Amino acid sequence: MNFRSAVMGHWSGEGVGWYPTIADFGYHETVEVADIGRPFLTYRQATHANDGSPLHIEVGYLRFVAENRAELVVAQPTGISEVLAGWVENIDGGYRLAMDSTQVGLTETAKPVEATRRVLLLRGDELVVEFWMAAVGQPMQQHLRSQLRRDT
Repeated sequence: MNFRSAVMGHWSGEGVGWYPTIADFGYHETVEVADIGRPFLTYRQATHANDGSPLHIEVGYLRFVAENRAELVVAQPTGISEVLAGWVENIDGGYRLAMDSTQVGLTETAKPVEATRRVLLLRGDELVVEFWMAAVGQPMQQHLRSQLRRDT
């Protein structure tokens, strides 16, 4: 099995968020990664507050462009789009995919985001998702971390 086949599925779990410009918060996250018969995977992510109200949603495509090389294209309804590239590494009992933004696109009304980084740590039926960003005048730093389990 490789990372591409191992990451496919529906994942859910809990996460925490923090950033110097906002109060810390918890959330519930779902991620769906699916194969539609093309040389890329579809990606859909959503978060909800503890009271069930929606917080965030994004959609995109995960492309595997060379051995252990991946690209992710993500669109958010907040007016932000990301193009990221990175490497898949085999780690103790699983995989690590770390991707840095090569481009961040913003609409006129989007919050200023200069750069992003996404890290996926996959071991069996556990997926840890980290999101880092340089935004609103702050340097690159971690903003989100969730621990998800594969839904059966």
